[in-house]
Amino acid sequence: MKLFMHKLAREFSLVLAFSFLTVCSFSANAQWRPAAQLSLSSIAPPLQLNNLSGKSVDISSLKGKVIVVNFWASWCEPCREEFEELAQLQESYGSQGLVVLAVNLAEMKPRVMQFLKGNGFSENSLEILLDRNSTAYKSWKARGLPTTFLVSKSGKIEGVWIGAIENVDSSEVKGKIESLLRQ
Repeated sequence: MKLFMHKLAREFSLVLAFSFLTVCSFSANAQWRPAAQLSLSSIAPPLQLNNLSGKSVDISSLKGKVIVVNFWASWCEPCREEFEELAQLQESYGSQGLVVLAVNLAEMKPRVMQFLKGNGFSENSLEILLDRNSTAYKSWKARGLPTTFLVSKSGKIEGVWIGAIENVDSSEVKGKIESLLRQ
């Protein structure tokens, strides 16, 4: 019983912490920041997590692709609103070499599946990775939820959108992605 209460308290603490981060980072539009401006390493940190099927996905195996790494949670309203935009990015640019990795924070698979089903998304809309202990979130130095990193084909972090990307058809978003895909 003590172990159960400890786990429950830990889960509740994580939800509160991430809720606070979401409120602190929320803005009407996502704000683009170059990696250097945020004192981030220019090279993307390691990222190896299991997807919803239990298969390990390692970002190092995606060299040569442009990668969008999005940190999100189903309880984060801006994340929920942005999810369709991310799926649209994957659909529009996947055939050109873009991979969108949606890294879910501290939620169990059934909760993620409930979110997908309740919002009309298939399991395969995006490559969803489970960051149960928030280790990837911490190592990537994400700044609240949602935070989205844009990684070049060579593995360089080009920049970060802090807040929800509300329009993937905007010249800013399309321009940055299309420029990297052409390289």
